[in-house]
Amino acid sequence: MSPERYPVVVAGMHRSGTSLVASILSTLGVDMGERQLAADLHNPRGYFEDLDFLTLNREMLRASAASDDGGHPDWGWTESERLDRDRFAAYRERAMELVGEHGRAAGTASWGWKDPRSTLLLDFWDPLLAGARYVLVYRFPWEVADSMQRLGAEVFLRRPDYAWRIWAFYNRHLLDFHRRYRERSLLVSADALRRDPARFLALLQERLGLDPARVRAEEIIDPELFQSPGADDPLIALAAAAHPDCAALLADLDAAAGLPATGLWSDAPPRPRSVSSESPRVSVVIPCYDQGELLLEAVASVERSIEEPCELIVVNDGSREPRTREVLDLLRRSGYRIVDRENGGLAAARNTGIELARSPYILPLDADNRLRPGFVTPALAILDAQPQVAAVYGDRYDFGLRNGMVDVPPFDLDSLLPFNFIDACALLRKEVWSACGGYDPGMPAPGWEDWDLWIGAAERGWQLHHLPGEAFDYRVRPSSMISLFADEERRRRMHAYTIAKHRDLYWQRLPEILVASQRSAAELFRLAREHERAQAEIAAAFQDQETRIGLAAAERASLERESGALRAQCERLDGERAALLAERERLREELGSWRERVSFMEGTSAWRLRNRLLRLRGQSLPAP
Repeated sequence: MSPERYPVVVAGMHRSGTSLVASILSTLGVDMGERQLAADLHNPRGYFEDLDFLTLNREMLRASAASDDGGHPDWGWTESERLDRDRFAAYRERAMELVGEHGRAAGTASWGWKDPRSTLLLDFWDPLLAGARYVLVYRFPWEVADSMQRLGAEVFLRRPDYAWRIWAFYNRHLLDFHRRYRERSLLVSADALRRDPARFLALLQERLGLDPARVRAEEIIDPELFQSPGADDPLIALAAAAHPDCAALLADLDAAAGLPATGLWSDAPPRPRSVSSESPRVSVVIPCYDQGELLLEAVASVERSIEEPCELIVVNDGSREPRTREVLDLLRRSGYRIVDRENGGLAAARNTGIELARSPYILPLDADNRLRPGFVTPALAILDAQPQVAAVYGDRYDFGLRNGMVDVPPFDLDSLLPFNFIDACALLRKEVWSACGGYDPGMPAPGWEDWDLWIGAAERGWQLHHLPGEAFDYRVRPSSMISLFADEERRRRMHAYTIAKHRDLYWQRLPEILVASQRSAAELFRLAREHERAQAEIAAAFQDQETRIGLAAAERASLERESGALRAQCERLDGERAALLAERERLREELGSWRERVSFMEGTSAWRLRNRLLRLRGQSLPAP
């Protein structure tokens, strides 16, 4: 078997760049399978993930993972991190058939597959693959954790710590396998591949014999699809300090890799950067209650996004979760300002931080959200230039259970009074907060304090200003505030409380509120009609796709039947050819035997006497 015919398996933790690597191999001529997982919003260029191997791997992992141990069995990971590997043996025959089918289907071309689950099954597959080669991919854990949040899976949104634990579990398997089979595996950092795709192509040529001429190195990476922070990003130091086991494993991966992420990260201790100014222009207040894993991202986003002198105040609202306490202690030891208080709710925690703030401008940021660059500086300029403006707010980007940009409308009091559309993450004058009595901790339910504050500011003659552009990332989780607004009873109680508190303003603006409500109702009706049309178009497109899939399946079945008939004919012809070869060999042996007999007879006295008699009779001898 030539090197080009070795099976090539791409493995690595989910969301780690294995699809990118598989796409490169496919471009270089490796057959990555005919039936592949369809592209989607999370991977619009495609997963290059063979459905046959995916299905079998998933079935094996689900069967071998504990069913009552939490975690994510679909990926082969549960809380105990135990897999019953004895169950793998039952799948050996199916696996061998799958390997044979795909090898034959590829013909003379190189072939292989990609499925992240293969990472946990490499020792199962390797004995079934003659001389297989492996491309093993790893990515920075903080990037994987962020990507997993964007998937929108509730299990990861409820338990963000799972991302780090699964990353370590997968990459321990990856590194162990590579160390045992260095001569047949190529270990690469996806982040290093992004930095130097030409070097990766050279390694593929050197280790797998693939011709890199088919692809241009500069066209491999799409920056929009594969984003990575700079080496000095504040999240890296915070994440490495909060997850020292992952940082140590990452260093081991780099030490063993053919394409390591050297120089792209550091485990240097974290330290406050621009968030501890003696004369801050803005004070950022982050209340935190049992959200320690996400708090690190919020803190890093502040350091990444604010160029003005600022201070950061993290208010620990009586957190009880051990992990959150660990993170808070880490931040405190690193020099960040942590203020502890008894649990009193979101409004009270914000008030505590704002009371301590030294800046005239306040930016509240929830612990599970992230500030975006480019908002604070222009917002400060607006507040400096327009004293009648109480706060400046921007648009937001939702991610998690839903993903996408949310364009927040310009300020309109009559539209604001029926329902809030301005998040608390806005640049606010401290004097406005003080004049309104702060955030109201006595509201019937949390999550509406900012609405009450905006109404209070408008009551006192202030304006709010919309600054177009993304101000922050809003993490939509099963327990996030925005998801609680769907509770009708909660909304009823909050509206009753808010209207009673600001009764004079509501009564004064009642006609305008009704007009604004009619406009909103008309807009909702229009959106509902558009939604219905979109659903009808999607249904039609889905039906068309189903039809095409059915036709393709029928054509494939027909081709498979023809292929089966051809295989049977080939097998019959092979049998006939083998029989003919055997018959030819028998005849050759029989001919040789007769030649030996004739040679023996010619050497006997009887044969010589025969020759004399023939000469006496005048007959010529037969040709020998």
